Amino acid sequence: MTLLDQPTTTALVPVAFDLYKDIHKAIRVELFSATTEAARLDPGAELDRAALAAQVRDVVGFLVDHAEHEDGAIQPVLERELPDLAERVERDHHHLESWMEDLVSMAEEAVVAPASGARFAVHRLHLELASFTSAYLAHQDVEERVIMPALEAAVGVPAVVEIHQAILAGIAPEDMARSLSLMFPAMNIDDRTDLLRGMMAGAPPEVFQGVWGLVCSVLPPADLEPLAARLGV
Repeated sequence: MTLLDQPTTTALVPVAFDLYKDIHKAIRVELFSATTEAARLDPGAELDRAALAAQVRDVVGFLVDHAEHEDGAIQPVLERELPDLAERVERDHHHLESWMEDLVSMAEEAVVAPASGARFAVHRLHLELASFTSAYLAHQDVEERVIMPALEAAVGVPAVVEIHQAILAGIAPEDMARSLSLMFPAMNIDDRTDLLRGMMAGAPPEVFQGVWGLVCSVLPPADLEPLAARLGV
């Protein structure tokens, strides 16, 4: 049995430092976007099908990178402190990553589908994306409701912060920029403020300026102005 087989019955409890919240928001937006695009595009337009396939490959790449970061920094701690949860997470990740390969194959098949079969190929991809998204959301929900509180209780807040730092240290600068460009639009103003204040306090000024420039490029003025006011920038 995997985490995906079990309905969520655990009430959400607050934690001092959530490893999952911000990146999970970005992932949800990307999954919803790909699923919606597969539902609405013109199946007869080959360029649209090719663009969707590129979007699916991009989302899958993002998810694979995310899982690698989790497996590299969080999984060893779970294996030591919460082995039952670690085993279930490992099974989930294996199942989801195999499913991702199928999504990419379906997306590529839709691109080259003959005119008579393109409509079905795109609809099949839409349904598979919707089904995968449902399973992935269930996995995320357990990570946030069950694993995060259990991990914090097992190792303490300072150790959770160390795990977070280990995750950041393992992300290449170009991948970090990509992740942040997806995360900031998906976050609310409180989350954005907390993240950026942490960077202002702990990162060199030139690093913060680079991140602020990225924020300015991905947020509309209506979101950027109140954020700037809170940060005093």
